[in-house]
Amino acid sequence: MLKTLSLPLMAGAAVLLSGCGLVYKPTGHVLAAYSQDEVVPHVMASGDLDLSACGTGMGQNQLLSSFSRVIDRPSRVLLTTSLLAGLCSEAQAQEADLRFERALRAGDTVAARDARTQAQRMYRRTALRRYQAYKDSVRAFGELGDDQCPSLSGETDEIEHLVGTLTSVQALLSDIQASSSVGVPQDVAAKAGRETECMDNDKWWGIPDALQAVVWLSVPGTAPEASDPWTQLKQAADYGESEGMPQAAMLYAMAGYGQSDEAREKEGIQQVARIYNKGIKPRDYLILGEVAYSQAMFLSDRIWTRETGQRTPFLGLGDFPGDDASSGDDADFDAGDFLN
Repeated sequence: MLKTLSLPLMAGAAVLLSGCGLVYKPTGHVLAAYSQDEVVPHVMASGDLDLSACGTGMGQNQLLSSFSRVIDRPSRVLLTTSLLAGLCSEAQAQEADLRFERALRAGDTVAARDARTQAQRMYRRTALRRYQAYKDSVRAFGELGDDQCPSLSGETDEIEHLVGTLTSVQALLSDIQASSSVGVPQDVAAKAGRETECMDNDKWWGIPDALQAVVWLSVPGTAPEASDPWTQLKQAADYGESEGMPQAAMLYAMAGYGQSDEAREKEGIQQVARIYNKGIKPRDYLILGEVAYSQAMFLSDRIWTRETGQRTPFLGLGDFPGDDASSGDDADFDAGDFLN
């Protein structure tokens, strides 16, 4: 009798367990579609970079990528979560970079070496995440720079295509900072430069032209004859300022840093600060302004740390050591305020 009863129970359990598998696919499709239609635009409009990068990027990536086991990989969404996660680990790498600068300035070679190692580890992690964003960009939109522009169905697709292309270049730069330990292909930057021809420069606040010019400056032989990368980059930054978006100005500052041109680096940092302080106009894309501000702040922090041992004073982005307006000496700092 017991054996007779157990057979239907076992059969019922098998049906229930197999039924769980039947739920996974529609759940994956629903979550992927919801994330594409609602989560991505919500993140783009967020003014909280830390929450978006280290919250959404880190928290959502594994969940959404796990559905690749039961449905086609939701690449459009995952390129966004990967690039956000890369911003989170990059912030940790930058903090280690600043510790390195402080230790080096203090003559503490042991601490400097340790901070450098930590920075390289985090840049490697960043490169891995950004390389995955590049792979998902290719999966979603096709290989970069192959002379055939992708078919895009709306603004969300367009912005994902733009930031995916930008992140592909950043993947290579992060890998270089990690001693090329990830192996991001060296031709990614050149491909990304060509891909910008598929983007609407006016619609996207000069970012495509700025990215193209950065590639021309960084990769020998990619700039057409008679082109002037610095002029194009500055024009893009100025156009971005007129539209209230500091991303192109941030790329101008990054290019100055990469080319060891401190005058242009500072000029770009000041332009980012000016745009940001006036308020980011494209309210649906606040996160891009926050990314630009964060990157400019790191460049500023490096300058301040090398010269003073301290990072940029609070609300002091755009000022530099030695400027009349700078307040890095904290002459009126009262430690008692912190002790009481």
